This record gives sequence, structure tokens and C-alpha cells, in this order.
Amino acid sequence: MNSQTLSGFVKEHNSGETLRDVSIKINGTSKGTVSNTYGFYALILPLNTACEVTFSRVGYQSFTQQITLFGNKVIDIELFPSVTNLDEVKVLAQKQPKESEKNEMSKITVSMAQVKEVPVFLGEKDVIKTLQLLPGVQKGNEGSTGLYVRGGSPDQTLIILDDAVVYNANHLFGFFSTFNNDALKSVELTKGGFPARYGGRIAAVLDMQMQEGSKDKLHGEGSIGLISSKLKLEGPIKIKKPMSYLISVRRTYADLILPKSDMPDIFFYDINAKTNITFRPKDRLYFSTYLGRDVNVIKEDISKTEDGFAWGNTTATLRWNHIFAPKIFANTSLIYSQYKFRMYNEQTTTQGDYLLEYSSKIRDYTFKTDFDAFLKPNVSVKFGAVFTQHLFSPNAYVIKDPAKDTSGVKENETNASELGIYAEASWKINPKWSINMGLRESIFILKNKTYSNIEPRVILNFQSIENWAIKGSYSQMNQYIHLLSNSGLGLPTDLWVPATEKFAPPKSSQVALGIVKDFVKQNVSLSLEGYYKKMNNILGYKQGASFLMLDFGSSPSAVSTVDWQENAISGKGIAHGMELFYRKIKVNYRVGLAIHFLG
Repeated sequence: MNSQTLSGFVKEHNSGETLRDVSIKINGTSKGTVSNTYGFYALILPLNTACEVTFSRVGYQSFTQQITLFGNKVIDIELFPSVTNLDEVKVLAQKQPKESEKNEMSKITVSMAQVKEVPVFLGEKDVIKTLQLLPGVQKGNEGSTGLYVRGGSPDQTLIILDDAVVYNANHLFGFFSTFNNDALKSVELTKGGFPARYGGRIAAVLDMQMQEGSKDKLHGEGSIGLISSKLKLEGPIKIKKPMSYLISVRRTYADLILPKSDMPDIFFYDINAKTNITFRPKDRLYFSTYLGRDVNVIKEDISKTEDGFAWGNTTATLRWNHIFAPKIFANTSLIYSQYKFRMYNEQTTTQGDYLLEYSSKIRDYTFKTDFDAFLKPNVSVKFGAVFTQHLFSPNAYVIKDPAKDTSGVKENETNASELGIYAEASWKINPKWSINMGLRESIFILKNKTYSNIEPRVILNFQSIENWAIKGSYSQMNQYIHLLSNSGLGLPTDLWVPATEKFAPPKSSQVALGIVKDFVKQNVSLSLEGYYKKMNNILGYKQGASFLMLDFGSSPSAVSTVDWQENAISGKGIAHGMELFYRKIKVNYRVGLAIHFLG
């Protein structure tokens, strides 16, 4: 055997948090790898040959180690954060991963330190507002935290938190996002050049991970603001096996301190919780959950009426990491995700209580398994499958009218199954050329219709000279669920509905071409990227149509829901533009400039 494998996990010093996307390079060569989503890496090294290996990641001090292998070896690496204190963000001027060497494009990683630097008006600093400042991303209506990426709508961006889909990113009419910065570890936005492991949306992917909880010591922090307060606790759990936890809560409290007669009851809260245990060196178990709710209630004492609406997300993820061999890593997940919106009107009369309630809901039950295989120093492969059972309840009604002695409950529920199978390979062909190519097969099964699509993906990177790169990508994507939304209302009146025989799934084809220049001594990266995207089967409301699709008939007892397909229409779209992104990291400050021209 001419080579052996160096493998292990890359972690943050003190906290023990695993670090994804750490660049691991054999010095003096073009060979290397990148740590995966869970911080695992595997590097094939020559047998009985001494070499230097450098581990580097933006925001952390790079680490170099002299290594000679006489057999497979496991080494866990700890990186020290470059942030030295909480009052001033200081990034040490040292070797950072080069953008020109990365086998990816149209992807931006945002650190929590960057989020804290961005000024905001009202609300609080959050990741969605930060992303809206980046090239290729636009904000929607005032009071909206949706992401409009490269001409796409918010529902065309896949938002995942610890593998679970989050369907609504709003709190308090958009002044807050769903995501609590204190609970997040990593944030990555992919706008094009999509890896084959992602599917289900046609515009972008926002992939976020929650913190795992400190394995070193008990730690807590909190803040009290004019509108909301937050509290976070994390620390190790003292048992024989390494285990840690994190709990983060957030709530607004205007409804608690203001007189009830002065204003409506308007508040939100959310809870993030996560725990993990390493019960064997090759096995680790995670459980994470998110619960968020917005509540808005208006009461009139004179008329004895109450109007209210509420919405919220719920997610839960159980994940198992297993190392089958020094070169093969696997993650298996069971995932639950739900989004629900509810609106109601209650009246108390001499004849009894009147109630009209409308709600919409979507629930997902998902099984997912992913494999990472590090085959050679310059070749790695990812493959896996995901199965989701969707339950759609786009319009449900409860009617109670004591004056007419009638009541009715109507709910339209549709089930659908979605399957995705993928494989992708990253190959450093030679010092100048690298390629990431993949293929995804997606299948959507309804009662009377089945859709099946093959989605090719490819990214090419050509480094003509050192610190320069020309990159190109092509991606096909399919989206099997639609969002019908009355954006003018300013409320999350979202109807998530499946593709049907009448309305085929949205599709997109995107090509992108860019150039990247790294100014290493100045810690500067400059990129210019152009893209062209075609979209088909884009769904929307007909002119004048309402999300309140209700037909009373002759009386409330004869109430029936109107099929949403009667109020919808589909069309096509084209988006093209240019993006310029300048990044500079230097001692004591960070500068970024983004310019975007959208056609």
C-alpha cells in the first residue's frame, strides 16, 4: 500500500464546536480537501513521507502540522478563533483560504461576527438582513425578511436549519427574522452552481447549522432590548460519554407591559434547543429542535369581538453520524417540519358565540442519508438519498353561527411523496483545472400523477495563473411545491400547495461565469460574476384572486372551499445580471462592497 489516510474532526478551541468548510492542504502541492458539514476530514498522504499540512478557515488562525504516517491515523485539530474580544472584532492578518482555489462559485459564507457588525434600524441584527446586503440578493416589501435571489421569489429559496426545511422566515411583520443569531453556528447561501445534494427549489439554498453547545464549561449570555430579550445557556453534560447541550430563547414583551386597551396583543417567541452525544469514537448522535410563534390579537370590548391571526414554524431533527472507514463518513437523519397560519374572528352575541376561522398548514416527514467518500488526495465523492412525505392543508375552515343554528368544518388535505437520489464528485484534475460534477434524480408522486426529472450540475474552475481563477457553472433545478401569497397584505397568508396535473412543477436552468482575483498580502478577494436563468411553470394568483377561497352556498352549513387551482395561473420568467463583490479582512476591521445589476 503506497498511501495511508489521515482523518479526524476539525473543532473550535475551547467550545469544541465542529467546523465545516475548513481548507486542508498539503503544502507545496495542489492536493488537499475540505472538512464536511460535520467537521470531518480525510486526507490521503504518501506512506513514510514527511509533509506539512495546513488547516485554515476564514475567521480562524491557520494551523500547520508536520506529519509522517506509518499507517492510518486519526488526529482531531483545534483552530483558535481570530476574534479576540466582544467589543472589537479583530481578524489576525495571516494565511486565509483563497477564493480562487475553491472548487465552488456563487456561494457566500456569513459568520456570526459579520452579522453583529451590520447596523440595522429597529428590529435587531440578524442573518437575513445581512444576506439582503449581498450581491444577487434583494429585499422584498417593507417589513419583509424574505430572500429574493437572482430574480427568484422567497419560496424559491430552500431554507434549512439542521437539515429541516423552514417555510417562513418572518417574525413581527419582518422586523425580526425567524433565526436567533445566538443559536447559529454557520450560514451558507448558494445562489448558483448548486451541488447535486441540494434539491427542491429553483433559486437558492440557505443552509444553516445550530451551535452544538460548549463541551468545555457552562456558559450563559443574554440581552435585554427595547422590543425583545434573549437568553442562551450551553455547556457539557457530566456523564461517561462526551455530551453537551444548547438552549436559546427569545421573546418580545410589549403585550406584557402595555395596557391592554392601548394596543393589540402582538408578540412572538422562539426556542432553539440542541444536544449531542459521542457514544463511540465513530458514532455521534444529535437532536435539535426549533419552535417559533407569532400571535396578534385585537379585542373590542364594546362589540365583544376578537380578531386574531398567528403563524409559526416547528422543526425537529435526529441525526446519526457514523464513520464506516477512515475515508467514508455517513450521516442519517429523521426530520419533521411544520408551518401553520391561522386567522379567526369571534363574536359574542345574545344568541351565542359566532366563529369564523381560516387556517393553512404544511407538514413534512423526512428520511435522509448522505455519504462522504474521500477516495484520493484530489478526489472526493458525495452520494445519498432523501424521501419526504408532504401533507398539505392549504385551506381549512371552521364556521359556527348560532343565529342560524349551523356549523361547518371543511378541510382539504393532499398528500404527496418526494424522492431525491444524487451523486457528485469533486476532482482536482491538475494544478490549473478542477471540476465538481453531479447528477440528481428527483421524483414527485401524487395520487393521479408522477413527475420525474434528471438534474445535471457542473462547476469548472480554471486557475490560469496564481491567485486568478475563471469559474463557470450550469445547474438544472425542479421545485415540486408552490407558494401562493398575497404579498400586498403584509401578512404571512401563505398557501403551500403541490404540483398537480394542471400545474407542473417550476423548473430553472442557470448558467454562470465569473472571474476571481485574490490579493493575498492585502487579504483581499475580488469577484465578478454574470448569470442567466430561465424559469418555467412559475405559479401565482390570478388578478383579483384572494387567498380566502370560501363559498358559503345558501347558508354557512353549506360552506365549501374553492379549489385553489381555480384562482391560480402559471407563467415563465428570465433573470440575468452581473455581481461584483469586494472583500477585505484586516486587523481591526473588515470591509465589504457588493454591487448587483439585475436584468
